[in-house]
Amino acid sequence: MEGSGWQLKGGSGARLHQWCIIGAVITLGALVIRQPLIALLAFAVTLALGAALIWRRYGLRQVRYSRVFSETRGFPSDEITLEITLENAKVLPLPWLEVEDEFPDELEFPGTELDVSTLPKVGIFRTIFSIRPYERVRRRYRIVCTRRGRHRFGPAVLSTGDIFGFASSHQEFEGTDYLVVYPRVRPVTEFGLPAKQPFGDMKPLRRLIEDPLQISGVRPYVPGDAPKRIHWRASARTNELQSKQYEPTADPVMAIFLDVNTFEHFWEGLNTDLLELAIEAAASIVAHGLGERRQVGLYVNAPLHGGERSVRILPSRHPDQLRRALEALALLIPHTGNRIEALIAAESRHIPRGATIVVVTGNVTKGLEETLARLFRAGHAITLLNFGGQTPDLPSRPGLVVYSFAKDKVDDPDAAFQLA
Repeated sequence: MEGSGWQLKGGSGARLHQWCIIGAVITLGALVIRQPLIALLAFAVTLALGAALIWRRYGLRQVRYSRVFSETRGFPSDEITLEITLENAKVLPLPWLEVEDEFPDELEFPGTELDVSTLPKVGIFRTIFSIRPYERVRRRYRIVCTRRGRHRFGPAVLSTGDIFGFASSHQEFEGTDYLVVYPRVRPVTEFGLPAKQPFGDMKPLRRLIEDPLQISGVRPYVPGDAPKRIHWRASARTNELQSKQYEPTADPVMAIFLDVNTFEHFWEGLNTDLLELAIEAAASIVAHGLGERRQVGLYVNAPLHGGERSVRILPSRHPDQLRRALEALALLIPHTGNRIEALIAAESRHIPRGATIVVVTGNVTKGLEETLARLFRAGHAITLLNFGGQTPDLPSRPGLVVYSFAKDKVDDPDAAFQLA
């Protein structure tokens, strides 16, 4: 971090300069009238003020501050190391340099105390360094991932001054870093689901969709083909746009819909504990489905950090599919969303017939029941995971499975869940 844009604390630089001039005048006057003690005292004060002026003006020049994480992604209970580095790339030493950095208070920092901040979910990390000329100092701190989310570190304010405390300067380091904590992934049996085929028979009714991992050849480009489908080498060879042609796959498809609404009315807000539990369930189901070699997609009626209004990850068995889903679930903003039945109705047009639709919700509404019943009649297998304690009017039958979880188990996220 370079020293541009620094601001000053304490008295103004002009006053310090004036006092330096006054001290020099007193020193000269004392020498003229042959008062060596007064001259020595005035000279010492003038030197101290001059040093304060130098540190105030140049102390934060060519000072660099950085944060580096041992990992930028983690799961709950993971421990990550944060390394803070300060570098003084000039000849002027810094007898003291204080760092005030904004840390997320939703994480744990063993051995480190955070001060209270006026900002929500923010704690103030403070530490003091002493740095010699051209020295780089590193300190490491432990972080325990305790809560899902995208956690911001920064901005920071660096402060320094002279050893006498006459003046100080500060500079804001605007750089921010982020640590993403994924939701916990559990075995589905911890949610009271059977170990074998908890979401229905894996045998597909017919070949459903193309597998992007298996290319069978090329074909002429058709308007509407996605850019990633274009085969650039074949296009260059034939001098015409060519698209990849994929093998059809018989792998079963699972579309998971997560509902972030936990109450009937939006104005009632959110039950955050229930929502976090539903997010964990969705993450666990994605991992289980991919482990069963299903093509898994994820849809959520909630906004994300970064501006996206909802999650839409199309069904796939790509090796990176689990990471994509966990990343999206980690970035979910706890906020009431649109009705889940509206999202299901809109996306079901693009989901192949015979796919399994899994809905995770803490609030079963009449509209949701009607939507799921209609999709079941249209040939979809339906699985409903209800964490809200209601009794859905959807009796289980072949191809339509309803799981309702006991309310006392929902209130204790660390307990094993049992079906009510």
